[in-house]
Amino acid sequence: MTSFYEPIKWSVEDINKTLTISGDEHHHIVNVSRYRVGDTIVLNNGKGQLAYGKIVNINKKSTEFLLEKIDTLTNTKPEIAVAFSLLKNKNDHLIVEKLTEIGVKHFFPMETRYSVRKIVDSKNKDIDPNQDKMIKTAIAAIKQCDNVFLPNVYPVKSLEKTIIIAKELGFVPIVASEIEKDLTLTDLYASLYPKPVCLFIGPEGGFHPEEHELFNREEIKTFTIGNHILRAETAAISASSIIAAYNLQKDPKYY
Repeated sequence: MTSFYEPIKWSVEDINKTLTISGDEHHHIVNVSRYRVGDTIVLNNGKGQLAYGKIVNINKKSTEFLLEKIDTLTNTKPEIAVAFSLLKNKNDHLIVEKLTEIGVKHFFPMETRYSVRKIVDSKNKDIDPNQDKMIKTAIAAIKQCDNVFLPNVYPVKSLEKTIIIAKELGFVPIVASEIEKDLTLTDLYASLYPKPVCLFIGPEGGFHPEEHELFNREEIKTFTIGNHILRAETAAISASSIIAAYNLQKDPKYY
């Protein structure tokens, strides 16, 4: 069942209380989904909870919701992170949307030598003007698939800085490489599990030779996900699916 985003924490004291929903979510409930008084809806706070209840009143600017039940889920480990080279906007959004559905918890947009878009060298070097749209894409995705954990979408950085940040956050960087022929992602991840990994996905055309030298200096492992040349967004989805499937095999309750 499609949920609606309400980023507040609920407690047992909120059960049987009436909550007010306004703004975009009120519009989606009433004008897009066309719910009416008495209908049951689900709220998703992106913080690990789903709230179930009924609409008790609708006015011009808000919907009143009687909270009847709360489900709280635990964020299972190891988390999955993906660093991806900037593509065309629609493809960046496709990566965020589909990987959020798979369960990726961290996104690191980055600029590489062959990136389609350039952000780091712009006037405001730490801000990707498309970042807010990526976050909105992630919100729409968790609402659609009832993923109760809104992923983190970080500001765009250079490849070098992204590696540093990923390591500081506890992730092991591993790289999807078009020149790697032997080491599969499944075998590499099996050797690292249960350490959390950050998948590095390059742009169309792959990583520059100097970037491969950087991976070698940093002793970052590369992997292959098949004998076909994949588009960047396809590689991101395929690699994330392999990791998620492995985690589910190890823990059927992996979320």
